[in-house]
Amino acid sequence: MRGMERVRIGFGIDTVFVQAQTMTLREIAVSFSREMDEISRIGIKAPPRATVERFEREVLAKVSSMRRYAASRHGWLERLQIVNQQVANLPAGIQVPLRGTLDSARAGYLVGIAGLGDSVVNAIPDSTKEAVFALLQDNEEQTLAWSRFNSELAIMYSEDLIQFFQSQSIEEMSLKSKIPMAFYFLTLVLMLSTFFFIFRSKQ
Repeated sequence: MRGMERVRIGFGIDTVFVQAQTMTLREIAVSFSREMDEISRIGIKAPPRATVERFEREVLAKVSSMRRYAASRHGWLERLQIVNQQVANLPAGIQVPLRGTLDSARAGYLVGIAGLGDSVVNAIPDSTKEAVFALLQDNEEQTLAWSRFNSELAIMYSEDLIQFFQSQSIEEMSLKSKIPMAFYFLTLVLMLSTFFFIFRSKQ
């Protein structure tokens, strides 16, 4: 999750690493779903299929959204660097408030160019003004995309699965399958649940 935070603000960014992390989550969710089918097939009581499917679907949707966000934000940060170079050549009276607005946008806050005041806005060269406006517009869309990660669904579905495992005899499940996989399944659910809890706490 620290990786997504870094993607958001551009601090020590490693988009490739973050993309790899999200793919790992995707693989875990798909693997979990398949393993639940397998233990059900050999006669061991498994969580309701609908619950597993909802959980997998929500995880995959989040992973897809994260990958799109990471790519989009990376491009946005590159454009921000170019604009910051232009801003550096402006008088201090314009540069300071404009940098404050851009820094707020970089942190993921919704900010608009109008908040600078007419005197500052009118003093910004047209080319720079257009670039800043485009950045702030795109930041608004990305901020909204970020907020959608705060969905409660993945947490709710993972909690449903955790409650199922807690209601079963883990030892009995392990003996029936002759493989102590129940602990593995529970670990996966707990890890994914923790992941989404941490993500939500970052909002």
